[in-house]
Amino acid sequence: MGKIPLTIDGSDVLADSGATILEAALKNGIYIPHLCYHAGLKPSGVCRLCLVEIDDGQLVISCRTPVEQGMVVKTKSPEVDKVRRAIVELLIANHHTDCRNCPSSGNCELQRIMASLHLSVKRMRPLRWAKEELPRDMSNPFFDYDPNKCMLCGICVRTCENVQGDSLLDFVGRGCGTRIAFFGDKSRCGSCGECVVRCPVSALVHKNV
Repeated sequence: MGKIPLTIDGSDVLADSGATILEAALKNGIYIPHLCYHAGLKPSGVCRLCLVEIDDGQLVISCRTPVEQGMVVKTKSPEVDKVRRAIVELLIANHHTDCRNCPSSGNCELQRIMASLHLSVKRMRPLRWAKEELPRDMSNPFFDYDPNKCMLCGICVRTCENVQGDSLLDFVGRGCGTRIAFFGDKSRCGSCGECVVRCPVSALVHKNV
């Protein structure tokens, strides 16, 4: 497999032919914020957090944009940061704020993104919507689902479909009421745990957590 030279944030790097900008960056130790990307799944690009700026100032989703020879990529710029911060602030406004008591605290992708943008939960608290806490779904014998922590990244849905060959999880509802739920016969779930270990924010947790 050939190597493709490109520049990311001023550093010359080599990427595998066919790799995306995000894959090239992560492989070379360059962090690009992302929530819906997982190395074992086909990228969906739904979170839009991995936006980068390429040669002509165009903003592209790095998880779905293949590298090209001589490409110049900026993972940070005034325009990128403006769009990215707006997305994160909206996510925080609809997310629980009890990070201290969350099982993912210290290993949470959203916390990592906030740190990269120098955002704090305390400063974002005024943005939170006044709404009722949604009940946790504890019907599965293996894991619990907390819709108040869910970022709707879709990793669990795609994992069930693409990795396990089932389609037991899906998006239900509309707008602010959208959540993840079992689609069809939930008894078919084999409790493999793949959806749980891939969840970036512990919306899905093992029963013993």
